Amino acid sequence: MRARFAAIIFSCLMLPASASEHQIFYTANLEGRTTINMNLVSSDVARDGDFDVDVVITVMKKDAFGTSLYVDRSRHLASVRCGSPATIKIRKTDYIVDPAVSAGIDWKHDLWMFVCRPPMS
Repeated sequence: MRARFAAIIFSCLMLPASASEHQIFYTANLEGRTTINMNLVSSDVARDGDFDVDVVITVMKKDAFGTSLYVDRSRHLASVRCGSPATIKIRKTDYIVDPAVSAGIDWKHDLWMFVCRPPMS
């Protein structure tokens, strides 16, 4: 069952390889109309059997005109559990996610929604 679920999620998450096409899953608005975007770079079936998807995240800061002010060249790893309890794991810390909360409040919640609740057509 887990393998079938992971295959479905992975097929929904086929991400572009080009850096210019990273998928933004969270945007924070700062003073001076500056934004911080968190981007999903890649995803794969989780190596840890307690999770569904392993993801790679990058961070980018832009000004009001969309000009990049800072690009984090690091690759930040996280694991996502879509089932109960909904969880984002970063390094060795598990962060429980409340699926009922609205988007835009917390980046971990928005990452979970982006990965676990693909848009319906």
